[in-house]
Amino acid sequence: MSSYLAYGGGGLDQIDPFDARDANLWRKAEYLGRYLFAADFLREHRPNLVADISCGRGYGAAELAGVAGKVVGVDGSPSMIESARKSFKRDNLAFLCKDLNEAELFSDIEEGSAAAVVSFETLEHLLDPSRALSQFSRLLQPGGFFIASVPHVLSESGDSSGLPRNKSHKQWFSYGSLSRLVQKSDMDMVYRLGQSWSRALFRREQQLCNARRLGSRLSDEPLMHTPEMIRWLSYVAAYPTVEDVDGSYSIIIVARKKSV
Repeated sequence: MSSYLAYGGGGLDQIDPFDARDANLWRKAEYLGRYLFAADFLREHRPNLVADISCGRGYGAAELAGVAGKVVGVDGSPSMIESARKSFKRDNLAFLCKDLNEAELFSDIEEGSAAAVVSFETLEHLLDPSRALSQFSRLLQPGGFFIASVPHVLSESGDSSGLPRNKSHKQWFSYGSLSRLVQKSDMDMVYRLGQSWSRALFRREQQLCNARRLGSRLSDEPLMHTPEMIRWLSYVAAYPTVEDVDGSYSIIIVARKKSV
């Protein structure tokens, strides 16, 4: 949910990487890059059911539907769910409107039925992230995967009272605090990843533009916002890796539900 604008303390919710009207190129590449990784990682496991929590406009759920028997996208915004249903009509893809702060997921997704739960940039928005993690864990089959991301606390900024400058953020996470919550929810950490390349390129471009070494940004070029180029940039510059994870804006994790 959070955006590259959070570097400066702002923040926008629910990004569509394929929206050419959104000029925030690096942010769009990072959002799509996380889903490309999740789909690639899960492909060899042939998941029967994947839940995409905080699915937004549904582009990520559509990516996951290419490798899963069924994908259920969940979001708390009725308008986002309506948009997703209109944009992505597939036999193995469904969308549900649920507020994680209030609703239980089990009335619509059977407990212990999901081979994977994917939830990017979600937990920082919740007053009680441990409750959400408990639900995610209960949805997972034994040995099922939890793939998620949150902004790193060192990437966040506070206001004059020390509260998050991005007012939609209710929590700040380090890798330690996130891993403890995940482990308390009966899951073991498997990988920590990051997107340090895209952040470094974003910062370098910004520095060169501020110093007037560059007269324009990549995002100023309409060609860069085509679906083909967004996908290319996401794979080349914003695909999560285990390299230099501390240089990433977000902490990205793969965890696994403990087997019985």
